[in-house]
Amino acid sequence: MFAKLKKVVFILLLLQLIACSRTEFTDAQGNEFGWDDFRGRWLVINYWAEWCKPCLEEIPELNQLYQHHRNDSATVLGINFDRLDLAELRRQITALNVQFPVLQSDPEQKLDYLLPEVLPTTYIFDREGKLAHKLVGPQTQASIEAYLEDN
Repeated sequence: MFAKLKKVVFILLLLQLIACSRTEFTDAQGNEFGWDDFRGRWLVINYWAEWCKPCLEEIPELNQLYQHHRNDSATVLGINFDRLDLAELRRQITALNVQFPVLQSDPEQKLDYLLPEVLPTTYIFDREGKLAHKLVGPQTQASIEAYLEDN
């Protein structure tokens, strides 16, 4: 009887570990994402900061891109360059009217790319999850859509 119970507990723990390993990203609202959630879709990751004027000008464009594509071919994720605590990150998201998900932590180690040296910087990952393009400087909805359509 005890041996069966040990097996059941082991299997439950194993299943729990598998479920936990799915979470790779958590946004500022507490939503969890796994890399597989983005498979088959373009992933646009944008680095921004409150003190970066071009970043602030770019946010409405990224909002439009996110709203237009979030249910189909692409999604947008933001990362605050300053690695703020969660309360300050949420404050800035609200103050700047950021409508796309902003990650609580930087996924650069998980996604195998280097932190940007200039802001704003946008990384575009293809439908298979490979880094396809790096855009430096402010972008528009049209400039990102043009890249996605050409590739």
